[in-house]
Amino acid sequence: MKDIDKYAYMSALRPLDPTQKVLLTFLLLITCLCSSSIVMFCFVIGLMGWITIYKGHIVMSLYLKLMTIPLTFLLLSILTLLFEFSSDASVYLVSLPIGNFYVGITSSSLQTVCILFFKVFASVSCLYFLCLSTPMTDILRVFEKFKCPTFLIEMMSLIYRFIFVLIDTAFTMHTAQASRLGYKSFRLGIKSLGMLLSTILIRTLKINNNLYTALECRGYAGSLKVLNEDAYKRINYFYFVILEAILLGLIALENFLLGR
Repeated sequence: MKDIDKYAYMSALRPLDPTQKVLLTFLLLITCLCSSSIVMFCFVIGLMGWITIYKGHIVMSLYLKLMTIPLTFLLLSILTLLFEFSSDASVYLVSLPIGNFYVGITSSSLQTVCILFFKVFASVSCLYFLCLSTPMTDILRVFEKFKCPTFLIEMMSLIYRFIFVLIDTAFTMHTAQASRLGYKSFRLGIKSLGMLLSTILIRTLKINNNLYTALECRGYAGSLKVLNEDAYKRINYFYFVILEAILLGLIALENFLLGR
């Protein structure tokens, strides 16, 4: 998570208007969620990857590593959709008899799994484009521009920054335990992990109270005032229209070729 935040500030795409980046992300995301075109999904994955890596100067190994994170959750979802139960073996492409029933893979389940797989990765690539090119402060500023409740924006800002404090605390405590052979064996590892989690909870509450006290001492009244950077580079919205037209064209072309 630290790498995402660090590369968002270092990205060559950061000077672009965050409002336009958020709009582009949600435009592509909604198009992917409302479509079932594998060709369009592959185009979005390639386009977002190319923009994020080559235009944003993001390390390719980091991007590929991030893309593999949702793979575990995706595989669990795929397995539940891929296999079906029926008493008729003729409906399966591949089947295995279990008593009076058959479990196997049908053409419809295989098609559903393929669409789900590419749809998820296309959606994730859109979100990574936004996360790796736009710091959280800029995203929250966009929410503020769209009249999102101030209380919700402040809560998101404080929680986001507090996550890094929590990560640093957990990493420091884990290093201290490991240096004292706290994870030498499985039994000691379980005990050390329990102590780590309980201590993190206590320290988290303490740090939270100290943070709130510090904010009140500095006149916090429910809103954090920060300097805004208005000198953003803007993209012509005509390119957004062209991109959306290309996506809709790919969807129409695939439907035409498949006779839908």
